[in-house]
Amino acid sequence: MPQPGRVVFVDWHGVLSCDPFWASIRDNARHPLHAQLVASLAPIFTGDGAHGWMKGQVSAAQVIAGMGIRLDRRFRGDFLQRRLLADCARMQVNVPLLQMLREVRPDASIVVSTDNMDCFADTFRRVRETRRPAGPRRETFAEWAFVCDDLICSSDVAALKSEGIVRFFGPWLSRHGLTFQDALIIDDSADTCAAFREQGGTALCWRMNADDIATAAAALSRWHGAFTEAELLCAAARGEDREAPTN
Repeated sequence: MPQPGRVVFVDWHGVLSCDPFWASIRDNARHPLHAQLVASLAPIFTGDGAHGWMKGQVSAAQVIAGMGIRLDRRFRGDFLQRRLLADCARMQVNVPLLQMLREVRPDASIVVSTDNMDCFADTFRRVRETRRPAGPRRETFAEWAFVCDDLICSSDVAALKSEGIVRFFGPWLSRHGLTFQDALIIDDSADTCAAFREQGGTALCWRMNADDIATAAAALSRWHGAFTEAELLCAAARGEDREAPTN
């Protein structure tokens, strides 16, 4: 992982992707398990039903067992677990935003910061190991995960962003010798962005399929340019001759 002096934290659901879990079953009304799965997921994702899963208090295997879905002889006992992970890897991603993040990556770490489940964190680590470059017209998580350097997931830190912005981001920043002043967050939660700003960070509240990608590009450019200008001024004060990096 690169160790630049700044970081972009980027949210997953609503920013980098809008795909749900088990999309291949949920989006296919003809799948033999469609009706059972949709009915079983409704109470999990109603209100605070998913928080325990997102905070690592229960595992994906426990959630699946509690759903009580009946599998006939066409399916192995671990079918839903395997399909969950496969569908996570196939989630459609926001390629334009990831392309922009890739441009600033030489100067900033790109870290996915998400209230999410163990299955997502496991998938991130697994697909990152492949290091496959994105192919033409391929827009899946598995193909684009290489743009991201690290992950902060609520199931790993046992806390949601809403339960404390310092609790969620502080340990990662401390491990890498950074502060909130060195960070930009792109998130679809106005409350998360406000809390991030209160700690001295820069925040962009932005939603995939709702906000203009040009807005994200402008904010990222301003933030990146401000750091570059500050570095040049510091270098000039030290009597160094530096050129602005070209991205």
